[in-house]
Amino acid sequence: MKIGKRLMVCGIALVTAGAMPFGTCAASPEFARPAEEWARLQDDVLEYDEIEALIAEYNATVQTNQLDLNEFKKKYGNTRDDVSAKYRDMAEEIYASVEYPDADDPTYGYVVASVVMAEVQAKNLMQQADDNLEDSEIIYLNYKQAEKTLVTVAQSNMVSYARSLLELEQAELQLKQAELAMTTTNIRRDNGLATQVDVLNAQEALMTANRNIESARSGIENVRQKLLVMLGWKYDAQPEIRAVPAADINRIAGMNPQADKEQAVENSYTLKVNQKKLENATADNTIASLKKTLADNEQKIGSSLVTNYQNVLAAKLAYDQAVAELDLENRNLRSLEVNFGQGNASRSELENQQYAVRNKELALQIADLNLFQSMETYDWAVNGLASTS
Repeated sequence: MKIGKRLMVCGIALVTAGAMPFGTCAASPEFARPAEEWARLQDDVLEYDEIEALIAEYNATVQTNQLDLNEFKKKYGNTRDDVSAKYRDMAEEIYASVEYPDADDPTYGYVVASVVMAEVQAKNLMQQADDNLEDSEIIYLNYKQAEKTLVTVAQSNMVSYARSLLELEQAELQLKQAELAMTTTNIRRDNGLATQVDVLNAQEALMTANRNIESARSGIENVRQKLLVMLGWKYDAQPEIRAVPAADINRIAGMNPQADKEQAVENSYTLKVNQKKLENATADNTIASLKKTLADNEQKIGSSLVTNYQNVLAAKLAYDQAVAELDLENRNLRSLEVNFGQGNASRSELENQQYAVRNKELALQIADLNLFQSMETYDWAVNGLASTS
């Protein structure tokens, strides 16, 4: 399945009133992006830096939200006054249709109940018109925030996919070690150096290692399917999923929660929505409440940046620890290789140490992924998604 093929039939799908499944067409017209960018999005290769564009073009929720926004504008208009006027029009239509029956009408009770319900509905619409704070810009900002949040989820899924592949290899290493331990334990038992309990423990370790592998494989497939569906592929598609970029340690030097707060506040979708609601508000109590909300939003954005920055530093410490542990295992391996060459270490000891080194190499790669993801989360907080709760 290639996204490009869906694009080629997109125009036909629209002409034939939805003959193609929803979400198979790009959201933007062809002229919205350069041909080279479309070519990248249309191939069967997924790269990390394509995720934001793929979400914008092919994610079903994003496309549905765009249709809903268009429908909102068509039905209610753009401004707060347009929306309120529509509510009033709807209320007036209800009032105009209300007519009480004659007292001797056999359906009097039923009709009166219906009329009362209609009048309540009309009254509620009038109240909505007075209380309304929304306009098309607020709807747009909420949908844009949802879109960017979906990008972060897809990015997280791609990182999880990469991490799960490494964890699968770790599980496979554990299986090899368990198999080696099983062999060694059987030999020791045959020579009277191990008990049946030792054998049973080795067997249990072997079964656990096999279960861990099956669990890892299942997890990989689950996250892969989630990722692909979010980005417009079918769940059973088989695009090439490229590696996640390595963490750039130099990014940390450019992070400063205090200095970045101003930009985070300026970019915050939540703040933009609440600021627009404040502009639309007319009631004094609503205005006062929204001002308090905005002040609280700013404080929580600052706190969110500090928390995200601390997470980056913690991930960096974990990365440094993984580097140190790998270095130690490599030194142990070099020492064991000398002992093995001198006949002072067994083949199984050497193999176990080789497995230990590889396991730490994988752990370092996982730590690198975690550090990269923590940096991405910090940047998204600066770019509009800082938590305000």
